[in-house]
Amino acid sequence: MLVALVLITLNLRPAISAVSALLGAIKDDLGLSTPAVSVLTTLPTIGLAVFAFLGPRLTGRWGEERLIAGSALLLLAGNLVRLAPSSAALFGGTVLLGAAIGLVTSAIPSLIKRAFPDQFAGLMAVYTVTLTVGAAGASGLANPLAEALDSKWTLPLGIITIPVAVLAVLWWSTKLRRTSRRRNHLVIPSAMWRDKLAWNVTGFFACTGFLFYFVLSWLPTVCRDRGMGATAGGLVLSVVALVQVVGSLVVPLALKRVGDQRGLACSVAVINGVGLVGVMTAPVPAGVWISAVVLGMGQGIGFGLAMTLIGLRARDAVTATGLSGMTQGVGYTVSALGPLATGLLHSATGTWTAALVLLVLVSAVQFGTGIVAGRRGEVRATG
Repeated sequence: MLVALVLITLNLRPAISAVSALLGAIKDDLGLSTPAVSVLTTLPTIGLAVFAFLGPRLTGRWGEERLIAGSALLLLAGNLVRLAPSSAALFGGTVLLGAAIGLVTSAIPSLIKRAFPDQFAGLMAVYTVTLTVGAAGASGLANPLAEALDSKWTLPLGIITIPVAVLAVLWWSTKLRRTSRRRNHLVIPSAMWRDKLAWNVTGFFACTGFLFYFVLSWLPTVCRDRGMGATAGGLVLSVVALVQVVGSLVVPLALKRVGDQRGLACSVAVINGVGLVGVMTAPVPAGVWISAVVLGMGQGIGFGLAMTLIGLRARDAVTATGLSGMTQGVGYTVSALGPLATGLLHSATGTWTAALVLLVLVSAVQFGTGIVAGRRGEVRATG
């Protein structure tokens, strides 16, 4: 089971981070406008939001294992479609990938909560570490591969995304023979929508995702606009992603030492704000590299904590399924605004200043929601 989880998780970020690193080449090759590029970077997050809402119902019908196995096939299909060098294939394949990633991310917290209830925090750390390793590897390899292969973007994108996707399909296909369909009709409980704690867990996740997907989508472009090369911009994103691995590992260690997570959540917001200001305003190149390390730490701890809070605030696996659907559905809807709003602000103003102001405001909201979400307690699923 753990090997299968690692394989599918390795597929959830390269399809996004590799495109981000290759965005300049894609834009030039296909003649995309800046608004079109903003839509392209937003599509995966929209898919995450839509299918996170559908996740609890589909999990109840099929079970987590079968749902993830089907999503692995959808991931492979989306990656294959994007090999065609056309705008239609690029956008269509991205829609498929967003749907698949949304289904997987909605199912994993409840699967871990059900299968490994006593190891939830540790295994969520493994999950987030694997996510960040996949993102770091893809963003760091994309441009060097393009240069080595003398290919604009389709070939390096395929090399990065398809082999592991094939392995994931082969491994998860074995689960179809070992698990039976469920007939539970799981939904997000109505009481959860009225629960203050549930909304603050959702808000913390939403702010974390907003900042995360801005960085994943636009950081290489920000670096290029500040005078760094395309390869250097991709490597800055890789540094952020690699440091996120360290940040993710901080979460389970910190949870053993503190009674609640308020201090950790508030620290995340401050670190994120400092890192974002740094990568967008600090002297090039040294200031950008240092700020990338700071930002990576904040995002690694933040994403790991945001995912872990889903299980910590849920009484059982059924509640975790509902809270996962609410948190990730609403959270990714807000997250989709990260690359879209900041991209449009940049397009309208010609600078990243307005986008930076927005990002700092989101960090402040993350601080506020973290105070409530980090307090020990459980969300209400009934009543």
